[in-house]
Amino acid sequence: MKKATIFFFLFLIAGMSLYAQVGINSDNSAPDPSAMLDVKSTTKGLLVPRMTIAERDAIAVPATGLLIFCTDNNQYYTNKGTPAVPGWMLVSSQWAINGTSIYYNGGNVGIGVLSPTQKLEVNGNIAPAFGTSNNASYRFGYGTENTGFSSPSLNAIYLINNGSPSVVVTANGSTGIGTSNPASAAKLDISSTTQGFLPPRMTTAQRNAIATPVEGLVIYNTNEKALNTYDGSAWNSMVSTTPFVCGFNLIINHLVSRGVAPVNKAVTYGTVTGIPGETAKCWITSNLGTDHQATAVSDATEASAGWYWQFNRKQGYKHDGTTRTPNTTWIAGINESSDWLTSNDPCNLELGTAWRIPTYTEWYNVDNTGGWGNWNGPWGSGLMLHAAGFLSNSDGSLLGRGSNGYYWSSIQYSSTNGWGLAFISSGSGMSQANCNKADGIPLRCLRDN
Repeated sequence: MKKATIFFFLFLIAGMSLYAQVGINSDNSAPDPSAMLDVKSTTKGLLVPRMTIAERDAIAVPATGLLIFCTDNNQYYTNKGTPAVPGWMLVSSQWAINGTSIYYNGGNVGIGVLSPTQKLEVNGNIAPAFGTSNNASYRFGYGTENTGFSSPSLNAIYLINNGSPSVVVTANGSTGIGTSNPASAAKLDISSTTQGFLPPRMTTAQRNAIATPVEGLVIYNTNEKALNTYDGSAWNSMVSTTPFVCGFNLIINHLVSRGVAPVNKAVTYGTVTGIPGETAKCWITSNLGTDHQATAVSDATEASAGWYWQFNRKQGYKHDGTTRTPNTTWIAGINESSDWLTSNDPCNLELGTAWRIPTYTEWYNVDNTGGWGNWNGPWGSGLMLHAAGFLSNSDGSLLGRGSNGYYWSSIQYSSTNGWGLAFISSGSGMSQANCNKADGIPLRCLRDN
């Protein structure tokens, strides 16, 4: 038996030397002329060496073209490098062919990523052609709509929507919306003849809740129906340049930061002119700091009363019936010889420089001309003055709301008392005895029409 085996190998070697080719088959056919080894079978395959990736990488100076099967991932590898610098590459592929295209539906594709988590995940740069201003290089929707991104020139980016540029970012950082040529001096250039710019819309409370607003921030205030800007310390309404017309509403954003309003509040004041006795003047139709006009002469609500001021002091006070705001130490006595200074006039400071506190003469004229014999006179006038009460000169407590009406004039009577309009259910007129400068009394503002 051993002799037969030796004889077979000798015969095989002789055949290899004779033909320089080897054919392994069961039909005694000659190997293909182009093949050094031709294995033919319909029942069995060719089994190449099997090993792990670590074992593959441990092969010393692997020949270029060496073939192995890796058991770690069940893939064939061949060395496309050199023996000194191996480059093991997959022989098999999961890509399928469709005409001149290839595709893969089995999972995710990674380029420079070993375990991609997306359909295509790239670790590195992607560099398409530049494209044009209306032909996107990166496309969405399978590319059929020509919607995506393009860079038609150096350092310029175009957002293309269905073949037309919608947003353009130029090399100098200018962004254009609705224009492909934004002004170089503008960071944002919006061009349209059919649409406007819509800033964030919010209430006063929502605006005030913005954390650390920056100077120049702009919002649209839905309470005020106006744009608001932040000046670095306070919010301000953008005042129209249209000349004021009495009879129109006056929208004011009161801010604590100005040192006048006790709370932040946006108020819409009505205005009226033609009041008998002072027909040329324009008045607000509710007290400074109110939420709305009073509903009756005896209305005792804080929302209708508004705020209270001591004579020639710009700080206003809110009183909800229990608590005074700000609840600072009350000035229990004021002794100074001065009318109300313009620099301390809350009407001027809150409503604008044209507005002021009425003088003694102006209050006297409307009371006298209107024949206000009791509180029905002020309430029945176009001013709709009601009994808003006052704050006690001794401690700032609330008194007389719903029964007593007091309104400061800008004129003092003495160093301790000022003039004011006073009325109750049985009388109305100018008073100084009941208007101690340390009392907190409401204000009704006016301006020369």
